[in-house]
Formats: sequence, structure tokens, C-alpha cells
Amino acid sequence: MSLWHDIIDSLTDAVIVLSPAMEPLTVNPAAKTMLGVSQVSAESVADLVRQNDWLGRMVRACLASGQELGDMETVLAAGPRELSVRAEVSPLLSPEGQLAGVIIVFHDLSHEKGAAEAGTAGDLSLQLSPAGLAHEVRNPLTGIKGAAELMAGMFPEDGRAQQYCSVILDGVNRIASLVEQVLMVSGPQRLANEPVNIHMVLHQAMRMAGLFPDPPDGVVVLQDFDPSLPDVVGDAGALERTFLNLIKNAAEAIGSSGTIRLHTRIERDFRMTAEGRRRQFLRVEISDSGVGIPEDQLTQLFTPFFTTKPAGTGLGLVLCQRIIALHGGRLWAQRGGVEIKGADAGASRGGMTFKVTLPMMPPDKPPQ
Repeated sequence: MSLWHDIIDSLTDAVIVLSPAMEPLTVNPAAKTMLGVSQVSAESVADLVRQNDWLGRMVRACLASGQELGDMETVLAAGPRELSVRAEVSPLLSPEGQLAGVIIVFHDLSHEKGAAEAGTAGDLSLQLSPAGLAHEVRNPLTGIKGAAELMAGMFPEDGRAQQYCSVILDGVNRIASLVEQVLMVSGPQRLANEPVNIHMVLHQAMRMAGLFPDPPDGVVVLQDFDPSLPDVVGDAGALERTFLNLIKNAAEAIGSSGTIRLHTRIERDFRMTAEGRRRQFLRVEISDSGVGIPEDQLTQLFTPFFTTKPAGTGLGLVLCQRIIALHGGRLWAQRGGVEIKGADAGASRGGMTFKVTLPMMPPDKPPQ
């Protein structure tokens, strides 16, 4: 139990655990700092709920339904201060599976919003935006690339000169690609808010990956789709790029032969909004029969610049996760992919499975 307390106390997100009577059971240091208090009592919790009626609705709905609730961005009033936060309220279950309270998690968005708005704040030391930095990097890269191309043209018969110029050009192109990916990860994303058929998105992503309608010899693509799924609300182009990345990863994992399985279904769990409405999700799973990823690397998959590929940048999965999060969904990975049947073990599970959940379009509310 002390280990779990150490983990909670080490989190930078504010964590408040309340009993069904709204009494604090556990409060980590980040929560005390966010609320500006040295101790969190039942009275301070009551004050917090009184200042933030949306939080009271979420807590009551969670206690009543036992379902997780979330708000991607809202304003938390804490005394005289107002903070932009992402809020999640989850049920606390006893060992017997009974509802024993709620877990409130606040992620402070103030620093992220402050950095995004720094260019208009008048502080010259903070006005170098990601786009500005990319511009400063691109300028010398253009000169280096041009010089390398001129040098290659000056010594067309010199094999060593051609080799050196090729190394320079490959490096320049890789840096330019890295800059573009950093911009996509760190810059603001303007996404459409339209009905999107998830199966059309997956077919287009497979088509761009060269796996649809006819995959290469040796590659098997299984489509286990639920045709009754309703549309999701989002940006078809952004979702296509996301699933293209995940499908290409699966294709690279199996090499010239193997199996990729795409599976869609309605998510069993749902979330309640602060207004008490059910928010239903669908799930997409992309599995492969590759060798998988070592357990010690699994937790680093979505860390910027971590990659298992010799020529990877380590930003592809980060961008995928961000796009899914902007759609109100989740992306995560687990070991174990497509079942591999062999003479020895009968059936074993290798490879990886990437899972995506996305909110479905409410039947009674058209997208705005």
C-alpha cells in the first residue's frame, strides 16, 4: 500500500480521493499545491464543489452510476484563482467490487495554454513559437542542401564525394522531416467536426499503406468489422493519417509475411458527461503477428523521440495519441497480437495490439 501512496504522491497531476460522504481519503501534494492549501478537509472539499458546480455534478453522477466521467478542458475555481484543467472522475472500488468513493484527477493545462499564447503576450523572451523555430532551422538547412547538391554536381565521377554528399542530403532530409513532425506534435491542431465512417477511414488508410484491396503476397489482412457501428465525430483526414501510421507499424512488424487483423466493435464501457448524458464509444484494434516489443520498452512507446526503428524519429505514435485525444478518445498498446498456431504450443500470442477508442456521434445531436 505504501508503494501506491508513493506513486500517487509522485504524480504531477492533482489526485483527490473522496468517500461517498465527500470526505477526503487521499490527497496528493500536487492537489494541495493546485488548491493552494496545506491540508484538504471536508470543509475545503465542500467549498471546492460549491465554487465549481460542474465538479459536483460529475461526482454525484459517478457515485450514482459507477461510471467514469471526463472533461477535456474546463475552468477550475480554487479560491481567488482560476485554472484551466482537464478533469476526470472515476469510481473507487473496494476489493469486493463495491463503490467506495470517487477518484478526482486534475491535469493543469495552464502551462500548455500559456506557452501557446506566449507569442501574443508581449514578452520578447517567449515569442519564439514552434513555427518560428522551424523557420530558423529550415533556412540553414536549405543552404546546406543546396551546397551538397552543387558539390555532387561538381564531382560526378568521384565516388567518395558522391558518398559524402549523399550522407549530407540524407541528414538534411531527416532533420527537415523531424521539424515537420515536431510542428505537428507541438502546434495547434484545427480538426473538423463532421460525421466520419470509421470503416471508410480504415479502408483508406489500408489503401495508402498498400494493403487494400489486395495485400502483397505473404501478407494476410483480416477485417473483423461490425457493420452496424454509427459514425464518429471528427476529422476524417487526421484519423486516416493516424490509422495509416498504426497500420504501417503493423506491416513493418511482420515484414514480408504475416497477419494483420483489424477489429471494430462498440466499447462495453461508457462515460457520463457532466450533464449526466451517456457518452458511447467504439473501439478499433490493430493487431499483428510480429515479434512484439519487449516489456521494458512498452511504457516508453508514446514517449517523444523514443523509437525501436533504426531510422525512426520517435514522434509518430506521439502524434497519433495526440490526434486521438483531441477527438476525445484514447490510444494505448499491449503485448500480444494475432494468434500464431504452431506445432509446438498449439497456439501462442506474439506481436502487438494497438487499441483506439473514439466517441460515437450522439443519435439525437448532430455535429456542430
